[in-house]
Amino acid sequence: MLPDPDVTVVVVARDDPRRLARAVRSALEQSLPGVEVVIVGEAGGGPVARAVPRLVAGAADRVRAFAVPERSGGDGRARNLGLRYARGRYVMFLDGGDTLDPHACKTMVTAAAQAGADLVAGRRVRVSRDGERTRFPKLHEERRLHAGIMDAPALLDDASSAGKCYRRAFLDREGLRFVDRLRHADLLFTARAYAAAEAIVVVPDRAYNRFACSGDVPRTDLGDFADRLEILRRTGAALRARDAEALARRVEARFVGRVLPRCLRELRGRDPGHREAFIELARSYLAELDETLIEKAGRVPAIAALMVLEGRADAAMAAADYAPRGTGKPVLAVEPVERDGRVYWPGAHLGTALGRRVLDITDLGIATAPLGSLRLGGRVTRMCRVGRALRMSGTVVNPLGRIGPGTGLGGALEIRDRHRTDRVFEVPATVRLWNGEITWEAVFVPETVIRPTGLADRSWGLWLRLDADGSAVEVRLTSDGTAHRGVVLPVRPRLTRAAGDRLEPHVAETGELALRIAAGGWPARAALPALRRAGRSGLPRAARSRLRRAAGGRSGPEDPLDDPASAPPARPAVR
Repeated sequence: MLPDPDVTVVVVARDDPRRLARAVRSALEQSLPGVEVVIVGEAGGGPVARAVPRLVAGAADRVRAFAVPERSGGDGRARNLGLRYARGRYVMFLDGGDTLDPHACKTMVTAAAQAGADLVAGRRVRVSRDGERTRFPKLHEERRLHAGIMDAPALLDDASSAGKCYRRAFLDREGLRFVDRLRHADLLFTARAYAAAEAIVVVPDRAYNRFACSGDVPRTDLGDFADRLEILRRTGAALRARDAEALARRVEARFVGRVLPRCLRELRGRDPGHREAFIELARSYLAELDETLIEKAGRVPAIAALMVLEGRADAAMAAADYAPRGTGKPVLAVEPVERDGRVYWPGAHLGTALGRRVLDITDLGIATAPLGSLRLGGRVTRMCRVGRALRMSGTVVNPLGRIGPGTGLGGALEIRDRHRTDRVFEVPATVRLWNGEITWEAVFVPETVIRPTGLADRSWGLWLRLDADGSAVEVRLTSDGTAHRGVVLPVRPRLTRAAGDRLEPHVAETGELALRIAAGGWPARAALPALRRAGRSGLPRAARSRLRRAAGGRSGPEDPLDDPASAPPARPAVR
């Protein structure tokens, strides 16, 4: 056994033994020699439970393993058990799917020792197929020493317990432990640690690698969201108990301004019943907050919060659409109203002073901006299969009735490769104006318009390009969750049916309705997962050909997959 370790890394075992082994290896290979690892998993069988003894046997003097008796619904019990058996002067937490930077322990222990700090926060990096992204980069621009959290309240935004190093004596002195049976328990733990720490060091060095995983729980999962709200309630109470009202309000304001809009953007992919249950959970929490927090959250987040308080899921999601993630263009998916020369987001709060202030969007210029500068929201109200064809129809918002009876209308349905922006195909659409409402309809045979390879281009977004008196207007199409349910269409990817044999509509995380390639029968159900892994790994052409042959597909120079420039017989969209 390692004598008097400097750091104990508590690793919570996940469901993948290979990822767990990678996490443990990253802790054992630290440049600081005095590091021990405590693995905490769940009792019982399974691949992870069988892999843990091998990990312990490989470094018996530095690795110990323990098990919680049953699933607790969160990681709190596992982390607390790890703390009980930790022997290091400092403690760090590592999820079984992530890794530590090789110098993380040395960097943070050195910083803590030099400053006499209770807590050191390092830089966390999220790693995905799209690249790497530093979490809260402004917090880690340079090394800083803070006498306490009041010197740097923005640190509360980085609420994960990962990527941080805690002095063990400090945790014991303050009685800091994780709550049990609730997910997001580290949010409360970290807030309490920040509030109690007498010295905090922030370092710019990379400390923690968070790997995106397809098994991550969606933000809009009802159980996960309910746990998050309960943790937020407890966090606010804990901070107020320390006379830190400003910090409690900061945590609550972050939920209104940042977390809730992200959840609402993902909510479009859920069915109506799920959306109603989610909105009710959010409404009950927002009703407990000071209404001034809502007004100060920013224009669009405040609108979204007010719509949630009204129980209006559609208007709340539309507000989130108007504050897209990253640099995306706002989508106007609701029809504003005009009162006394002012333009408002529609809602019952127009009768209150707060509502009139928050919902006033006159200065957004929706009434005066050129139509072509707006991106409108459209809804698919009917979607059905007719033979091998797909028939779609729906409506488009008509802001303030700007598209009137005398407007010349036309349009086309655009099918966009969601992974390659240069691949766009279009089919004619019939557009009409009836009693002020814009309706459209399009019919096409997907497998003749798009012949996807089946790997990188497995998802195709559906958009409408509206022509209004010569102005081209983009329309993002979505569905309320019922119009597209149960629709399945045949497709033959250029990689043969081993790459998929059907197209299924779904609402993507961006809110757009899309067609994705799926596997319905043999051999696609057996071959598609392996083909996609091969596509992601960037295998050379020869290896891909062997894989196709094994899956029963074509190979050789005539295979269209070997010629990325080959295009399906469809008319390219005019930009």
